[in-house]
Parts: sequence; C-alpha cells; structure tokens
Amino acid sequence: MSKFYITTSIAYVNADPHIGHCLEYVQADVVARYHRIKGDEVFFLTGTDEQSLKNAQAAEKAGLSVEDLVMKYYQRFKEIGRLLNISVDDFIRTTEGRHIKGAQKLWLACQKDIYKKTYQGLYCVGCEEFYQEAELVDGFCPDHQVKPELIKEENYFFRLSAYQDQIKKNLESEVIEIIPRFRKNEILSFIDRDLEDICISRSRERSRGWGIDVPGDPTQKMWVWFDALSNYINALGYSGDENNFDQWWQKNDDKLHMIGKGILRFHALYWPGLLLSANLALPKKIFVHGYLTIEGQKMSKSLGNVIDPFELIKKYGTDPVRYYLLREFSSFQDGDFSIGRLEKRYQDDLAHGLSNLIHRVLSLVWNNRGLFNLEKLSLDAGHSRPAKRGGNLDSRKILDPRLRGDDKIKTIETYNNLLENFEFNKVLDLVWTVIKETDQKIDQLKIWELAKTDSEKFVLESVSLIESFYFIAYLLKPFLPETSEKILELIKMDKEPVPLFK
Repeated sequence: MSKFYITTSIAYVNADPHIGHCLEYVQADVVARYHRIKGDEVFFLTGTDEQSLKNAQAAEKAGLSVEDLVMKYYQRFKEIGRLLNISVDDFIRTTEGRHIKGAQKLWLACQKDIYKKTYQGLYCVGCEEFYQEAELVDGFCPDHQVKPELIKEENYFFRLSAYQDQIKKNLESEVIEIIPRFRKNEILSFIDRDLEDICISRSRERSRGWGIDVPGDPTQKMWVWFDALSNYINALGYSGDENNFDQWWQKNDDKLHMIGKGILRFHALYWPGLLLSANLALPKKIFVHGYLTIEGQKMSKSLGNVIDPFELIKKYGTDPVRYYLLREFSSFQDGDFSIGRLEKRYQDDLAHGLSNLIHRVLSLVWNNRGLFNLEKLSLDAGHSRPAKRGGNLDSRKILDPRLRGDDKIKTIETYNNLLENFEFNKVLDLVWTVIKETDQKIDQLKIWELAKTDSEKFVLESVSLIESFYFIAYLLKPFLPETSEKILELIKMDKEPVPLFK
C-alpha cells in the first residue's frame, strides 16, 4: 500500500476549542478517510501546542499552574475530536518527552544556521510572531487587533535568508505544492520582498520559565513556532524510531499539511527553511483553508466571538455539524457562520432530503415485504462489503457490482477529482445531485402505486433504488461516516426502518 501522511495544525490550549478548529478537523478527516477507502496506508496526526507564551499568560490570569491549564484544555481538544468522529491515528502534545527531545534534536541539526544577537521588535503574543510596522493595520496586529508589544532582548536567530532561493525554487516548481494556487502566489510575493532571518528563542524571564530549553543555554526558551513545527516529524519518531521516521517522512512523497491561511508563512517558509538546514525531506502539499467568520470578523478566542462546538453537536448531532462545515463553505475562502443556515441545511438537505428519500422507500418495501425475499433483497447478501480501511473508489477497477454502471463510474471520477483538489463543498453538491435525481426517479415511477398495481415492477424498481442508496452511502462515507453506516444497516431490511434525521 502507498503511504499517506496527513496532519492538521496543532491548537493552542489556552481556551476551549471553537468551531473554527472543527472546520480543519473535519476537512482533514474527510481526506484521511478517503485515502483509506482508496486503499492507502494512512497516518493521520493532530495535537495540541502547549509551550506557547499565551498559555502561560492564560494560566496566570486563571490562577492555575501552566501544567494544569494545558491539561484541562488538552482534554477538551481530545474530546471535541472524539465528538466529531475524527479518525486520527496519533495525537501529539508538545509537552511530551518525544516532542521535547525531537525539537531539541532539530535545533542541533540546524546549529550551523543559528546565531545570537540583540534585537528589538514588535511582538504579537497572539500570533507568537514579530511584525514589521508596515505589516500592522493602524498599528494593530491584523489578526488579533491588538498593539504588539515592543520587545528588546538578546535572542537566537535562524538564518532563513540563506534558504530564500531554495524555498522559492521549491514552491515555484511545486516540489512543495500549495493549494489553492492563489495562496502560493501570496507566498511568492512575500519572498520577493526578501526573507529576513527569524528570531527563534525568547528569554526564560519573558517566557515565565515555560517552554522547551534551548540546548546548551538554559537562559533561553525555544520560540514556540520552532518547537511546534517539529511536531510533524516528532510524532513519526524523529528522535526515537529511525525506521518509522524514514518510512513515513524521509522516503514518503505523499505528505500533506492542512492549515488555516493565517499560518501559511510558518509552513511554507519557516518550516521548509528548517528542514533544508537539517537536511531533512520536505512536505509535498500544503492545503490552506479560509477562516470562519462572525459578521465578517475572524472567529477568535481573543476577540470573544467564538461558537461553542460542544453545544452545536449536543443539539444537532455529529454528522449534521460535519455536513454544514463541509457543504456550506468554500474550501478555500472565508465563510460566515450562521446558526440559521445550519438549521436550514439540516431541515432541507438532511431531514427532508436524504432522510425522507430513504425512509419513504424502505418503509414501502417493509410494508410490502411479503412480495420480497428480504434476505436476497439485502445488498449485503452475495457480496462482501468493502473493508473499512480499504475499498474501491477507483473508477478504473471497480470490483463491487453495486458501484458499476457508466453513470456511477462517471460520478465517481468527478467525485475523485474534486476530492483530490480538496473541493469538499463541490463533492457534496455532487452527492446531493445524486440524491435529488434518485428522489425524482421515485416521483416519476410513482412507486407507491406500483406496489398496488404491478408487484413485479415494484420489486425490480425497489431493488434498483436500494442499490442507489448503497451508492449514496458509499459516497457519503468520508463525509458523514455515521450516516453512511446507518444507511448500510437500514438497507439490510432486517427490521422496520427509522428516519436518519427528524
């Protein structure tokens, strides 16, 4: 099997997760599940960024130790992943020994490009980054809308400027592919203004003693982004399992980072620079999604305009929340979150659309079950269901007879192309086209009348419709995994069907 490595960004644990985190989680989960269906060996990583200065500040404000604060919110991020049914293979914390050891190993591997100097600059704690005055908006951080703090101290720097030409060449030639393309153009424009060396440490005093020690200098803590970026290799065994690290990182060409647009610079410039310095392999792709906004403003803990995903899932359920995030918004642009639109999607698409379609046909079959051999009607009889971690969504070699047919093969080809380009909303548009066409077929056939007037045709058309339900369930598998499994259970017809959504 081909290896496919996929990561999300790791979240700061200074507050509860918000719905913006969930967008990235479910997008990455769709890609991971899709690759498993294709038959790839998948390693799906997420985690928490616990060494940040903002975590130390949040702990001070809450009257907690930093250890207690990060443990509290780490557990909340783990829980929201579970509630969203995210199929991760590993969850890394940057306070773990394997991460600390790996971050320090990377520092030493980059030693030839690290030097110390006194520096004064404008630092935004929210971004954990220095800004030039020209990058500010009316003197404020463009993301967090706060004035950066003027910092002057002696720190370590990484010679990023030495790798400017290599980084640019790798991006232009798509050794590292950035999706969507307009994000690539943004980064190339930034490089054309010339890359400056980056500060990669802070004083122990300013960091409140929190963070990973710089090797050989206990007066300095690593800049949080230096240590955070290394999580992607530390989880693979960079500092402890050479064989696993070689197989999944060094020798694997299929490595994908999924991130928000606000941290593209760190992943497309700083991370490749560190990897080049350490003589390590580069990631293959970086997918960049937009922000969820509230009334046009970025959703942010620091701005206080977050949506609580725990309450949403409690009220609407896991798959409806996943569906809204994946269907409502462009994969690449910002999207304005609305409870009203979530409820409309729930009612129109899930309850009155998908659920009603399947329930009315299966109820009709159940009520006329005397016309059928239900054991043979079940689409599981005589065919083996595709394995959960493998399958046949490859339109060129479809083995499952329920997925054959020119119309289905064409749909699968379009589906695959859209998913390979991370166009999640368009994939679901396609799936709902199949759902609507199936619904129209029922109305055209007037199958409820066939049950009374032509039992033989009723049986044949019912079997055809249930095959369509299998196809729909299969297409939904990466997006709405619980719903997909429920459909597959319903079409066994071993008990009276119930609605998927009400």
